[in-house]
Amino acid sequence: MKQVYLALACAGVLSLVGCTSQPKPNTSGVAVNPKMGGAEAAWQERQRVFAQMQQWQLKGRVGLQLREQSWAFGLDWAQRGNSQYEMQIKNPLTGGLMATVMETGSQVTLKASDGKTYQDTDAERLLAKQLKMNLPLKNLQYWARGIPAPTAPVDAVKLDAMGRPTRLQQAGWVIDYASYEGNSAQALPSKIQLEKASDQLKAKVIAKEWKTRF
Repeated sequence: MKQVYLALACAGVLSLVGCTSQPKPNTSGVAVNPKMGGAEAAWQERQRVFAQMQQWQLKGRVGLQLREQSWAFGLDWAQRGNSQYEMQIKNPLTGGLMATVMETGSQVTLKASDGKTYQDTDAERLLAKQLKMNLPLKNLQYWARGIPAPTAPVDAVKLDAMGRPTRLQQAGWVIDYASYEGNSAQALPSKIQLEKASDQLKAKVIAKEWKTRF
């Protein structure tokens, strides 16, 4: 059972390309500051556009390293708004379902492959009870898409020439974006590495498919 939760932890630490529905241009009406450099202006635009994203789905593979132990699994993450999602954790070889975690409003449900069900009103607390680890699940829905979470200040960010982050530091985590699925300034990440050195926790995510809807 612990392996199932560790898989969920990695899903939390993670996620993420292939068939992608590209984000639509910004329609917020907020003008870009003309004093900004090209990359910085594109970075601000990326955050505004992605904040309008209503639904997205990613399918990929995740590798998790916790101290001297490691795991790998498949991930299917469907997000609807900011507080409704379903994560399916799958066997990396067979594709069989290992566990599902769902959040709808204020209710979080975790269903394991052994038939056991666990519930709480907070996903991070639910996993912390089982894993004795603090995982930033609320932030991951933003980091997975290559934008900072609005819940904490950004400690540092490095941008490429198109205004996409190559490294983001936030809430004690370092998120490296190794590649994107295309050359658009609003392309979604295809390879991500996340690390929290104080917990000796690392995760690598490879996206096979992204789908988005505004």
